[in-house]
Amino acid sequence: MEKGQVIIFPTDTIYGMGCQLYDKVALERIYEIKKRSHDKDIPVLVSSIVQINVIAKYDSKALRIMQNFWPGPLTLILQSTPDFYNKTGDKTIAIRIPDHYVTIELINNFGPLRTTSVNISGEEPLNKIEDIRKQYGNVVDHIYGEHVGHYIGIASTIVDISNGSIKLVREGAIPFEDILAVYNK
Repeated sequence: MEKGQVIIFPTDTIYGMGCQLYDKVALERIYEIKKRSHDKDIPVLVSSIVQINVIAKYDSKALRIMQNFWPGPLTLILQSTPDFYNKTGDKTIAIRIPDHYVTIELINNFGPLRTTSVNISGEEPLNKIEDIRKQYGNVVDHIYGEHVGHYIGIASTIVDISNGSIKLVREGAIPFEDILAVYNK
């Protein structure tokens, strides 16, 4: 993946549209393609907890949640590290470790990926590769659709734990009660 490129690829939940973590040109393209408001940040996919240490701060409760649910369909909103904040202006960051070999291989090759669903903001995500190719084939730089893999077709659950408490942002593949039980252990 070269600088400025936007790709579409399968994840363990739904197809993702993404770019390299600090690629501002490609990130802006994603906002334009999706017609997404700039006040909605785009989450980051990483391949290991070690990668998180450079971009986010977390406590023992957050680590316990990570160890219980990752890799998998849970996105955590955490406080940004000073370095990440200085590079992006984002005080918080939504992070996830997916459970899909294609996604992990992309991350291992290109580093953490800013990733969002494949759709126009507010519409249902596209999950059939034929529909994705038809709508986005001429808009993005590459579509990784030839890979057969598992995905559940439901977006990840998003939980905000950036301020010392836990808050459900979006119900998804993992029930909030399950996450809450681990958080309160």
